[in-house]
Amino acid sequence: MMIARDSSLNSGARLRRRTNSALMLALLLALGASYYYFDLLLPQARARNAEIGMAGGYAYGGDFYPIWLTARELLRHGRDPYTQQMTEEIQIGLFGRTMDSRRKSDPPANFRAFVYPLYTDLLAAPLVLLGFDGARLVLGLLLPFLTAGSLLLWLNAFDLPVRRSTLAIIIVLALVSYPVLEGLYAQQVGLFVGVALAAALAALARGRNLFAGMLLAVACVKPQLVWLLALWLLLWALSGWKSRKAFALSFMFTLAALFLASQIILPGWFVAWCRSITEYPTYTLPPLTQLVLGRFMGDAAGLAMLALAGAIGWSARRQEPASPEFSLAVSFVLAVTIILSPTGGAVYDQVILIPAIFWLGARRTAILEASLPVRVEWFAAVIVISWQWFAAGAVALASVFFPVWARRPAVLVFPTRMAAPLPFVILALLSFFVVRLVRGKAMAVPLPEQI
Repeated sequence: MMIARDSSLNSGARLRRRTNSALMLALLLALGASYYYFDLLLPQARARNAEIGMAGGYAYGGDFYPIWLTARELLRHGRDPYTQQMTEEIQIGLFGRTMDSRRKSDPPANFRAFVYPLYTDLLAAPLVLLGFDGARLVLGLLLPFLTAGSLLLWLNAFDLPVRRSTLAIIIVLALVSYPVLEGLYAQQVGLFVGVALAAALAALARGRNLFAGMLLAVACVKPQLVWLLALWLLLWALSGWKSRKAFALSFMFTLAALFLASQIILPGWFVAWCRSITEYPTYTLPPLTQLVLGRFMGDAAGLAMLALAGAIGWSARRQEPASPEFSLAVSFVLAVTIILSPTGGAVYDQVILIPAIFWLGARRTAILEASLPVRVEWFAAVIVISWQWFAAGAVALASVFFPVWARRPAVLVFPTRMAAPLPFVILALLSFFVVRLVRGKAMAVPLPEQI
């Protein structure tokens, strides 16, 4: 009996030491990633902008500035956010000047035009009461907590068991991941969309369909991140209308109310918004499918993934929220959304890959027991995900001993090199389970294990 007790105590001590070591490593990686981003990468970006005369305005909070400015002008003076005059005022705020067609380095005249649906300004109305510096301060304090909260919501939505020590490590590393740091610095509305989606799915898992529909409608401030999931969830609701109609009706009524309020405040806004959307690709990078694979192969891959998303959506349409099949469908649909998003440069939007990463992490044993190609994909995914922290830490450390070399542009972008491949690696792993489920194989989707 005494031997067994001693063995248990030793095992517990070893587990605590491993946990403490893992947490210490996570904190060191967080320190290195933060130093790399704020003290190495951002100064280089500001210097590059200064060289082309585009560093005279707001950098921190730059993605929220167009929303704050247009919301203030709309609600106070009834001005149209989609006009060229408003675009020029946005440019002055962000760069200190308007774009000049005589400068070869300048983007087009419509660069950084307001491209959000008008109801984005309505939802941002409380921050209009503050000056932009005050709004930045509020968001700077709020966004990290909301982002950390979204991690808890996704775990809750997918009913994934997680150790407290592991959760602490996940939160630390997530907050210093490259997509989240980009979103926090730019104060990107995509982070709010990630929180709203996580809250909506967590509400569905708890049977709060009415609230879930409202949250999904609010997430539509960035429709390009929501459209595919919204279509599938409406199909899911139709497949069990009697018990799920509250979700569909609340989503449609909330979205209709936002559209109607926008139309009352600015008649004809929808046409102007559509025009701004069609002009958006003229000054942004193409979708990731085309950016990574080229136009022909990229379009073909995008269509294939879209078809597979339709197949998993149809197969999982009758599943209950928090079931492995339902959460697999959500994860896959959001991952496909990322590679089809209109601009491949929006790395901050990759926060909606979090549920897919959680889903796969909770099936690691099943993956490691699968065929060799699947195991290779798993190790590739681990490398691609962890690359950002280890590479950033390495560059940060190198900057202490070799400061000139570490500040070279080619070296500084090294930790960001896996941002583009990440969604494809995640999709490749998810596809293994998706194909099995679509084919109706027994035990196609294993139950989650503790993360």
